[in-house]
Amino acid sequence: MKLQFVLALLLFAMMESVAAEMEVPDVKEGMWEITSQMEMPGMPMAVPSVISKQCYTKQSMKPENILRNNHCTMQKMDLRDNSVSWQMRCQQQGMQMTGTGNIDYQHTSFSGNFNMKMSGANQPAMQMNTRLKGRYIGPCQ
Repeated sequence: MKLQFVLALLLFAMMESVAAEMEVPDVKEGMWEITSQMEMPGMPMAVPSVISKQCYTKQSMKPENILRNNHCTMQKMDLRDNSVSWQMRCQQQGMQMTGTGNIDYQHTSFSGNFNMKMSGANQPAMQMNTRLKGRYIGPCQ
């Protein structure tokens, strides 16, 4: 669940950094409900969806802080119309992770995918495919 929360934070950080650098609609600050559904090929059963609520402000979502705290670096990011795609790399506790993703967003909603491959730390390689969707639900409380 922590990984899915980190993915949601990275998602908003990427959208905010793109909005700060280019003239595109920004993501509305406030309380958001985020649903993530992760699939791990080879797992005998499905991982349940995770629904979380998080208050987002532009100040709390500085991309450099989120990426640094999670040992990740952005390798590439592209914006086309209302779609953001990226490649990233993370390294922590002997694990190396590479990921790609894409998000289609509007001011008060988004949907997309994030795919990550993990290896290292004497563990077999794993693939995680996560579908994300979010919606603005009101002001922060």
